[in-house]
Amino acid sequence: MVARAQELPDRTPEVNFKYGMALGHLQRWAEARAALAEGRHGCPRDERFPIELAGIFFQEKNYASAAVWLRRGLELDPHDAYALNFAGTDEYLLGNLPAALKYWNRVGKPEIGQLQMDPKLHADRLLVERAIAFAPTQVMKRSELETTEARIAGLGIFPAYSLRLAARSDGKFDAEFNALERDGFGSGRLQSLVAVFSGLPYETVYPSFYDIGRGAVNAESLLRWDAEKRRAWLAVSGPLRELPQWRWQLATDERAENWAIRQSFAGPAPVLGSLHLTRELVAATLTDFASGRRMWQIGAEGSHRDFTQVDDGSALNAALVAPGYEGKARAAIDETILDVPERRLTVTAGAGAEMARLWSAQSSLFAKLSGSAEMRWQPDAAGKWEWTERLRGGDMAGRAPFDELYMLGVERDNDLWLRGEIGTRDGRKGSSPLGTKYLLANSDLVRRVYSNGLIGVEAGPLFDVGRAGAPTAGLTPREWLLSAGAEMKLNVLGTAVVLTYGRDLRRGTNAIYGAAEQPGALGRAAAW
Repeated sequence: MVARAQELPDRTPEVNFKYGMALGHLQRWAEARAALAEGRHGCPRDERFPIELAGIFFQEKNYASAAVWLRRGLELDPHDAYALNFAGTDEYLLGNLPAALKYWNRVGKPEIGQLQMDPKLHADRLLVERAIAFAPTQVMKRSELETTEARIAGLGIFPAYSLRLAARSDGKFDAEFNALERDGFGSGRLQSLVAVFSGLPYETVYPSFYDIGRGAVNAESLLRWDAEKRRAWLAVSGPLRELPQWRWQLATDERAENWAIRQSFAGPAPVLGSLHLTRELVAATLTDFASGRRMWQIGAEGSHRDFTQVDDGSALNAALVAPGYEGKARAAIDETILDVPERRLTVTAGAGAEMARLWSAQSSLFAKLSGSAEMRWQPDAAGKWEWTERLRGGDMAGRAPFDELYMLGVERDNDLWLRGEIGTRDGRKGSSPLGTKYLLANSDLVRRVYSNGLIGVEAGPLFDVGRAGAPTAGLTPREWLLSAGAEMKLNVLGTAVVLTYGRDLRRGTNAIYGAAEQPGALGRAAAW
């Protein structure tokens, strides 16, 4: 075939197809690619050319290029069973199981033979199996994988895990679940030490105990003895009625903090108001992992706050520092609105609402509304790069106390990080924007530098934009704030240490800080 095709002065697309296939059988890959590419140029609507080009790249173990050509072939014929099965296999070899299932499900694959659990797991096997939404002897669906991942994460005892498919000789697959497990104070002495004492640089420890009674009941806590911002926090959570799709949490939080309101964390910035805040809070929350694409949460809390050593200045007024008791109801929902697994692209959106009443000298009602949207995209097939865009905003109605204000900036008890602003100065909170409404956009481009499953290093540039509005002039600058810089994250056995440099592009100040991210209910815990 090759010899006869080479004798022809001009080759039709059909001859080029046969020529390329013959070269492929002879493993003359470069020539085969050239012949198929030439044939495709003459007949661009023939799906055979991109599919067979994918086959050439697959034989060369260039699975990323094979995926590109398979997508082009399926655009021409979305129902080609051979191409769908081929695309599923290729995506699986790229480590992209969600994309593999997207293709395989369209041809009735993969059928699960057995579920094999790591025999070293201490957690109750029945509870973990209930978190796994797919069943043996059935086809694993992509939606079931998404729900499984959400519920496994919701158990809070597996900081890292893998769910892989092992092919069998009968055409089925065994599903194998292996995990790094938190049991007791951690999974081993080293992990326990890292998790508990990662906050020592900022006078904080995180004593926590996991998987109580082997039922994924976790007790997490934070103890801080910093004289300017003492805090004691404890949360106990577990699956409701041993069902991992529901999770309850009871929490208590006590704070004693000194605040000094300033317009900047560096340079000349006089104190525009100050106070000492004490607050006690108890809360109950119920979370429903309805599916892998939707999670909702309801909760209630009661609190008491007191303000002493108050110097109103230009930043505070009587309504902001009104002491008293507060009762609050809240609800939130998060949902995936776009998921393109073969492109490693997801977009999620969320909304939250809080309604509260404050009993003080002048009782008042207030409400808080918030919304968010987040895009995550891994542009390369190996998943080494990840681009994240996160947009969040919130507003208040009514008169809320000072400790309910939104804060934009790097601070250990805050999750609205504007990374060119540090929320403390001389140890006291109040040096970053505070307001009753805000808009914040965070952009990150991160590259995975190293990972072995237990230790990982990521680094890349960042850019933040934020603005807040407040009832008094001293609480926030009335301008857009811009920050640019870089971030590096070191993940060690489920605990992350983040080092970040941010520069305020308007004022020219530099913010260099480190942070510890504790998993579970605590979230982003602290910065120094």
